[in-house]
Amino acid sequence: MSNSIDATDITKVNMVSPEVLECPYPYYERVREEAPVHQTPLGFWAVSRYEDVLSVVRNPEMFSSLAQSNSFVTPPPPEVIEIAKQGYPRVNTLLSNDPPSHTQFRNLVNKAFLPKRVAQLEDSIRKIANDLIDAFINDGKVDLVEQFAVGVPLTVIADALGVDRADMPKFKKWSDDSVAPLSGMLTPERQIECAHSRIEFQKYMVDRVHEREANLRDDLLSDLVSARFDSGERAGEGMTMAEMLDVIAQLLVAGNETTTKLIAAATLMLVENPEQMAKVRADHSLIPNLVEEALRMEAPVQMLPRFTKEDVEVGGVAIPKGSVVMAMYGCANRDGAKYPNPDMFDIERDNARTQMAFGQGPHFCVGAALARSEARIAFELLLSRLNNIALASVDAPTHRELSMTLRGLTNLHLTFTPA
Repeated sequence: MSNSIDATDITKVNMVSPEVLECPYPYYERVREEAPVHQTPLGFWAVSRYEDVLSVVRNPEMFSSLAQSNSFVTPPPPEVIEIAKQGYPRVNTLLSNDPPSHTQFRNLVNKAFLPKRVAQLEDSIRKIANDLIDAFINDGKVDLVEQFAVGVPLTVIADALGVDRADMPKFKKWSDDSVAPLSGMLTPERQIECAHSRIEFQKYMVDRVHEREANLRDDLLSDLVSARFDSGERAGEGMTMAEMLDVIAQLLVAGNETTTKLIAAATLMLVENPEQMAKVRADHSLIPNLVEEALRMEAPVQMLPRFTKEDVEVGGVAIPKGSVVMAMYGCANRDGAKYPNPDMFDIERDNARTQMAFGQGPHFCVGAALARSEARIAFELLLSRLNNIALASVDAPTHRELSMTLRGLTNLHLTFTPA
């Protein structure tokens, strides 16, 4: 089996290889053109074109999100299974669930992310972002990932949950370790480390949940503790501890990992496209569409699986019941049939908001409004307070996380002059 993108048969290329993951877009282009729906060497089925991905994620009756044993993921070491027994079991709440159960859990967290509630957070987000900029503005240089892009969404979600900001380094580690297994490239030792991290996170949050049970506050954690299902067999009941921990873990990850990657990717694209930088500096009303175009170009979540509940056909290709189908958001976002000149970064693109970085259908990202608000405010401030933004010297190269699921920069060293 060849890992080369130049392989004669694109269906034989292993997408979980450093060569592909460093820059998957040439691979994506060939897949869309030559084999838009095909079974990969890893066993799952790749769905790559925009309309085909849309047909999958909008149809939970045929394509389930319920967590199952993934045939394309290497089974964890026995030690990982034993470590997991020390904590609460994995349960299906939001990401790995189907209607009507998914709808009930979604209703429990929706109110925290309604546009009205997000609008109320605007002043807080602005202060957090300004404080972070204050800390490096006089240096003339910054690692934008470590010193800004991480801090904005992580602080916002920590404050929303009502946890101590002093514990944010722990939250960042727990979040990183939670998503690391999605890369498909972890060593057994790293898998064990991530399993221990999950138990540490659970112990910490169980204590915080018990605190809220004894004394409710005005925060998201208290909302989750006091929330009750409004329909179905569990109407009037609250979540179990395992369910609450699962929801909190997803809010933590979705609340910071993806927005961090968005802010960093969009900044790099502006630096690499000076004419686009000049446009948005001259007209800040372009910032919301800049955010959408950055999400289209570099979707933080590149793909997520679905599971066929019966024999299905996608794009004219038959897929048997019980198959793993990978909805390739990052690939669909560069489909030329949907987006003319798909590899061009254009902050004035008129259909950029149709990008699939937030998913579509029942699983459309519950925190999309918050992510958009955080990114918009971040760029309003960065572009107001930093001039002459440029990449730092080659002594501080930019690195990317290598993962089939998540795509983002691990650092972004910049120089600038204070405005």
